[in-house]
Amino acid sequence: MNIGLAMVVYSPYLAFLPMIYLLYYLIRKGELSLKNPWNIGIALLFFWSFIVGIINENEMSTLASLVILGLLLVSVYFQDKYQTVTDVERLFFSIFLFSIGSALMGILEHFNIITYSPTWWKYLLGTRSIDDITESYRISGTFNNPNLAGTWYAIMILFGVYFFKKSEGIHKVWFAVGTALFVTVLMMTGSRGAVIGLFFGFVIYSYFSGHKKKMLFLMFTLLSGITLMLNFPEWFPRGEILFSSIRDRQAIWENALYMFMMKPVTGWGLLGIYYADSSIYHYLRVFHAHNTLLTIATTLGVVGLSIFLWMEWSLLQEIRLLYQKKCRITPLLGGIQAIVLGQGLFDFTIMSPQVALLFVVSSTLIGSLAYSYIPQTIPTYPLTLRYKKSWKKA
Repeated sequence: MNIGLAMVVYSPYLAFLPMIYLLYYLIRKGELSLKNPWNIGIALLFFWSFIVGIINENEMSTLASLVILGLLLVSVYFQDKYQTVTDVERLFFSIFLFSIGSALMGILEHFNIITYSPTWWKYLLGTRSIDDITESYRISGTFNNPNLAGTWYAIMILFGVYFFKKSEGIHKVWFAVGTALFVTVLMMTGSRGAVIGLFFGFVIYSYFSGHKKKMLFLMFTLLSGITLMLNFPEWFPRGEILFSSIRDRQAIWENALYMFMMKPVTGWGLLGIYYADSSIYHYLRVFHAHNTLLTIATTLGVVGLSIFLWMEWSLLQEIRLLYQKKCRITPLLGGIQAIVLGQGLFDFTIMSPQVALLFVVSSTLIGSLAYSYIPQTIPTYPLTLRYKKSWKKA
């Protein structure tokens, strides 16, 4: 497990290897069980994205759907292996520890010890993006892109706060130091979306922790900060390009919405926005629509969007059950969802295999824990595929 976690944290490309291993693992196991709405939803998204890729006659879109299949295998594995709060805490603690190494690499990147000049190992580790970033002073850590790094580091900050509150003595000091490190590298990414996502995460974290006044204060702080940023952008990092960034996103949203209206049912397939003809998409060539729901709608149509919304609605019901049962890790699990979906107003960070894996695993664990509390009240959709593990010669 630790080797797999290291691959995910330290390389956006090696992150695919654990998916391949799980395919081998599940084939040897001889059984694949889909037990809850989240797993069923991922399976449906895989089949639909594969079909949409064929409909659009786009080989890259069809192949990209295999990534969703890999995420399904990961979800099935964690559904079966992690069913207690203690197990989940150990997993998150390991992710937190591994991510400290990524943060330290981000520090080296910031001080130009790891330079931005292209080298194969920088691409492999994700410190150098495939696409040139004009603001090269922004760090990418080990995530290929500053905004993707921002999502990961924001989630690690939430991890740090959770473990800080439940630890004692010298452990409390170490978690405080680790959390401060992640705050530092988050600022170095220059990702405004990740900071906003983190605020959403803390709002939900406070709500499920029972701190309603703190939740209201955080919401007021977020709204006040956004108001100040719009009126005094020079007071904030990268403020000089704030309004140009807003105009870019508006143009991308308009083009993506136009594409969606052309194919509202099927969409254009995964990566369909990037490969769209210039006569259809009239702006900067991008991989996604810089908004989670709009990206899903444009690439997979209303069918894919409906599946995703059903998955998220089911998660909400399961989180509410965990909250009612006073499950201590509920605030953290809810906060992770809020960070990713909050930043998803401006980005589509789950396009990254690393962020997608963390998002899928945390979502799967919500369902697993909810089912362990009251199995009879959680809607299940058992689908078990059994197959031969070996074939004897006739």
